[in-house]
Amino acid sequence: MKTEETGRSDAHPSSDARLVILQRQNAELAEAVAARDTFIAVAAHELRNPMTPMLGQVELLLSGVQSGRYSPEQITVRLERVRGLLNHYINRAVVLLDVSRITSGKLRLSPAPCDLAVVLTAVVETFADAARHSGSRIDTDLPTSLPGTWDQLALEQIIDNLVSNAIKYGASQPIMARLTGSDGAVHLQVCDGGPGIPADNRIRIFERFERVVGTSDRHSGFGVGLWVVRQLVEAMGGTIAVEDAQDGGTIFNVFLPRHVAVSPS
Repeated sequence: MKTEETGRSDAHPSSDARLVILQRQNAELAEAVAARDTFIAVAAHELRNPMTPMLGQVELLLSGVQSGRYSPEQITVRLERVRGLLNHYINRAVVLLDVSRITSGKLRLSPAPCDLAVVLTAVVETFADAARHSGSRIDTDLPTSLPGTWDQLALEQIIDNLVSNAIKYGASQPIMARLTGSDGAVHLQVCDGGPGIPADNRIRIFERFERVVGTSDRHSGFGVGLWVVRQLVEAMGGTIAVEDAQDGGTIFNVFLPRHVAVSPS
């Protein structure tokens, strides 16, 4: 059917309609490219962090072997630690496939019974050598056991990022990882003795591509670690906030429900 005024067929979209379609397609393509770039940045950050403790263990092993001060038993212990770190690294690479879905709103976690105190202790142990190398140490204040229902890999990533940030920005001061819990919730604190974070930046640091300190700082990074932490915390029904420590430094507070509901398949 043709209109009397223009003789144009209504079966074909007008130029304006085609322009709208093209604009929508361009917007969709731009969103896809942004999601890809975000994933690349997240992957770079999340796969780089665990390399520090792995490299530390390998360097200690090489040094001990070359100097002849390690017995076969000590070498075995070091190799077992490296193997554990590599397994953790592989698990992290796998979970990144889920983390990449954050940008599309399709992140799905798999809560299961686990012990948060055990998870925290294991992560702190992996960073002990890196902390010593930076002139710091990591102290803990936590119960022997704190069982609940969470996604364990998500917990590891949350703690991993907070502890690695504390080492990087903590000005070689002691770091404290503290854990408490009640019947319905748990509270994780990671405290450092660094320069602190200005009040007007305390929300911004949890945004994508924002860094803990200014761009003039000697530390580099993509600025995605705390964004990942916030996404994972919120995906488990929790919250995260940052405040100044009383004696200087920064405290990151993570609050999580004791039992995260398992999503239906």
